[in-house]
Amino acid sequence: MSFDLFLSWTAAIYWVVAMTLLAMSIVGTVLQPRIAARRAMRRDQPPVSIVLPVKLLEEGFERTQESALAQDYPCFDVTVSATEPESPAVASMRALFARHSERPSRVLLSTARFAASPKVDNLYAPFMQANHDVILMKDANVLLEPDALAEHLRQLTDDVGLVCAIPYCDRLDNFASHVEAAIINGPHARMLFLASCLGQGHGVGKIMLFRRSDFLRAGGFDAISHTVGEDNALAKAMRRIGKRPVFSHRPVRQELGSRAFEDVYQRQLRWSVIRRNDELLSFLLEPICQAFPAVIAGALAAPLIGWTPFSGFAVTFLVWFALETLLSMAKGWQLSLTAPAVFVVREAMMLAVWVNAWMTDRVVWAKDKVHARVAAQPAPPAQKEG
Repeated sequence: MSFDLFLSWTAAIYWVVAMTLLAMSIVGTVLQPRIAARRAMRRDQPPVSIVLPVKLLEEGFERTQESALAQDYPCFDVTVSATEPESPAVASMRALFARHSERPSRVLLSTARFAASPKVDNLYAPFMQANHDVILMKDANVLLEPDALAEHLRQLTDDVGLVCAIPYCDRLDNFASHVEAAIINGPHARMLFLASCLGQGHGVGKIMLFRRSDFLRAGGFDAISHTVGEDNALAKAMRRIGKRPVFSHRPVRQELGSRAFEDVYQRQLRWSVIRRNDELLSFLLEPICQAFPAVIAGALAAPLIGWTPFSGFAVTFLVWFALETLLSMAKGWQLSLTAPAVFVVREAMMLAVWVNAWMTDRVVWAKDKVHARVAAQPAPPAQKEG
């Protein structure tokens, strides 16, 4: 067999695997809410402590944070944690608390400095001082529907240790935000939806719902403080004590607004480095979930069926783009007339991020450079700020 023929057959096999995975993940994305809802067996509604770590006051902050205070749920309180006693974000939260005076709420000052992730430092005080055993942590750019807490809690059955929700992006105000949404709503979301359909759960930190008693039994902060991927570390810790991580039947809405390309790149690089450190096999297989390698494989395999390389390239590109576009339309995700350009830029960025992730351990978190994995220090006592 000549080298050219060997290359064509190898590309053909790769193409078939990549396109099959694309089709399976699209079907999984459509079916996941129904399949996961059947596993949501919990019916009681215990009291819950909602934790909102804050740092930056970004566009849409007030709307997304107020959604946590407006939950249609019988008994919950809200704790804000911050590294500064006064900041624009804290001031905004105090104003929200005043508007919802019926809801028990407080601000805690996080002085802990022991973890690889500043976010974990910020979570130490509210997790340890929560009033209730069940805790829901929510990121600042996540918008909760009024029944979100009640619906996510249905997944927290006796054998489940961690409930996360698969994020999708909305309120896309510029080209860069459309590119980031194409990454998150595209390969990232599709593979998570497929994993959920297959009964697999992973840590995704936009929301995390768990019992503090399980968290402490799984090692507490010692189990998550070594990495900026605390969500994935928590999922692994729960598995070690026999508690499953699961994805909720409800996805969670992440509002992007306007984005800068540099911020989008750095955020994707951080997540990619985390996956390289914590889930190497998954990281190694990531290119097969991306369109660009499949397009190249289509071009190389095309002569096997009498097509020109350009025909294989073009058909693969158009089919992949069309299937993802139809999926976005079916899910009601925001699209724009620039979608073809977004698709091309997304593929270029994802490949660049994947390559770059091999060469660095320094990542950006909330505009600060941190190491993705370090030796953690013992946690100091948390201090309370009224």
